[in-house]
Parts: sequence; C-alpha cells; structure tokens
Amino acid sequence: MRCLMLIITSYILLFATNLFAKVWIVDNNPFPVGDYTTLSAVHGVASPGDTVYVYPSGSLYEAIILTKKLFLFGAGIDLDLHGGQSTQANSTLSGTMGFNAGSEGSVMEGFDGNFIVGINVDDIVIKRCEIKYLVINGNGCMVLQNEIVGSAGSGDSSVLIGSNYGNIIIANNKIYNTSSSGLEEKVIASNISSTLVIVNNVLNIQYSGDTVFKNLSPTTLVQNNIIIKGNIPENAAWAIYQYNMSNGSQIPDGGVGNIENIDMSIVFEDPANFDTGLHLLPGSPAAGTGFGGADMGIYGGDYPFIDGGYPGIPAVYFIESQVITVPQNGLNVRFKAKSNAR
Repeated sequence: MRCLMLIITSYILLFATNLFAKVWIVDNNPFPVGDYTTLSAVHGVASPGDTVYVYPSGSLYEAIILTKKLFLFGAGIDLDLHGGQSTQANSTLSGTMGFNAGSEGSVMEGFDGNFIVGINVDDIVIKRCEIKYLVINGNGCMVLQNEIVGSAGSGDSSVLIGSNYGNIIIANNKIYNTSSSGLEEKVIASNISSTLVIVNNVLNIQYSGDTVFKNLSPTTLVQNNIIIKGNIPENAAWAIYQYNMSNGSQIPDGGVGNIENIDMSIVFEDPANFDTGLHLLPGSPAAGTGFGGADMGIYGGDYPFIDGGYPGIPAVYFIESQVITVPQNGLNVRFKAKSNAR
C-alpha cells in the first residue's frame, strides 16, 4: 500500500507540474504585445518547464545562458525563401546560447541567426535552427533538422563533441564549414571515446583537402549521409559507415550500401545552394538507396528536414484585416492557420 501511495503521489506531482507550467511571450517589436522584450528578462521569472515563444522581429534578440529547463520556440528559418508564416521576419538570435546546470531537458526550436550554441548538460534538443557552430559536452543530446554554418572558431569545427559523451544523435542537418583560417577545418569532430549516431545529413567543406569527420569511435554509426566534398581521415575510419554517398572515394572500406564517386549535380537540384537546392532530383542515385530503402540526405529517414524550419506548433500563415473601421461596425479579420509537423 505504501508503494502504491508513493506511485500515486508521484503522478499527482507530475500532473501538477505540467498543469501549472506557464507560456511566456518575448516580443521586441515596436509596440510589443509580449510579456517581455528580452530572453534574459523572461528567464529571470520563468519556472522550470515553462514555454517561451519568441516573436518574429526585424531586430535581433540577444542569446542567453539557460540555467532552467525551458521550451523555446522561434518562428522558423529563412522565411523569406520558404514562406509558410504570415510574416517573413524571423526570430533571430545573436551571441551564444548556452545550456548550463539546471537546463537539462530543454528544447530550442525555430531560431535564425549567426549564433553559437554551447551545451554543457545532458538531454538538450536543438531543432530547426540556423547556427554558426555547436559545442556539445553532454549525453543524450539531439541535433535535428538544423542548418549549421561552421566558420573560424571552436577549433574550426561546425559541430564539436567533448570527451566521453554518448547517445548523441545528429540527424537530417545541413552542415558545412566555410572557414578560411588556414587550419584544418572539420564538419563534425569528437573525442574518440564519444558515441554518436550521424544519419541523413548533407555535409560539405569549403576546401576539398579538409575533413568532414574527425576522431569518430568504433561505435559511431554513420548512415544515409551525403558528402558533397571533404575527406575522412584515418582517425574517423573506425566508425560504422553504411549507405552513405560521396563525391569521391573517401568512405572507408568495409561498410555496406555506400556509393562513391558520384557527381553531385545528378543528386541534387542545386548542390551549391544550401538554402533551397538540396532536394533530390527525379531519378537521383540517393533516392531509395539508403538503409531500409529510405532516401539518403536530409529529406529521408526518421526526421525529414523541414524547409523554413517551422517549429512543431500551430502557425498563422495568412492574415487579412481592415485598416480602418468604426466601433459600431467592428473589425473584420480573416486568417488561416495550420499545424506543423513535430
């Protein structure tokens, strides 16, 4: 009976925690309608488990260091190219978004901008964002459906994973490195002891002599990826390579289903255009040739890339309203909304 009461009490506490979670609005537009105009202000008053919606704006939002579990949602990325919202403005961050002690379990989704992400705890999800580069020092993290544009800094790696971390999933991302620092640029680098799953990404490096991977462990799975350009050195050859495609013969021997020496102009609509050109062409050699008959690249697998990076919450994509009216006539507003895939 005592055990049963403890179980019932635990469920009541869990229900109460979710019931009293609050939704906050951050809006730095002129004449804002939100609770606060900055992320730092809402972080100061929010409780763990709260949700924060960051409105699209023509001005930047300053990134913060999280010490609480929060669910952060922006409007999406590259909305001027993909539409899908009632505005073309993004929720754009600048600076470094850090996840420190206390923020375990946080989710960040739908943010644009040339910002940096630094993860120092477990169980963080970074999804549908445009990022400068990403550093992971935590277990159980997921990096899904992002555009990661590496450049000089953080050891010249677009994604850098620290020592002894595992159960990290890097899936369905556009990841490339444009650094011209003269150092060895890398797309994904880790400590040799880190355990990763790297699936359905498109990877590119500015200079063909540089590397797409570094220090991958023998337990790392590399599957359904497309390498537009970039080498795989010996210290990354120990990983398990299955059903990947590359522009040359750089994929290590021994895997199954790998396809090499492919001209990327017959794979993608426009391999030079990372914003809109990575859809597979009809008859592409990457179509249906991934593991289990899935497509290789960012639109295949369990987490297909979402053009526009819309967060998995309902969105208003059309608004029509009168500009002038009088009180006795009311205000006629017509809008259309849609749900978005999680």
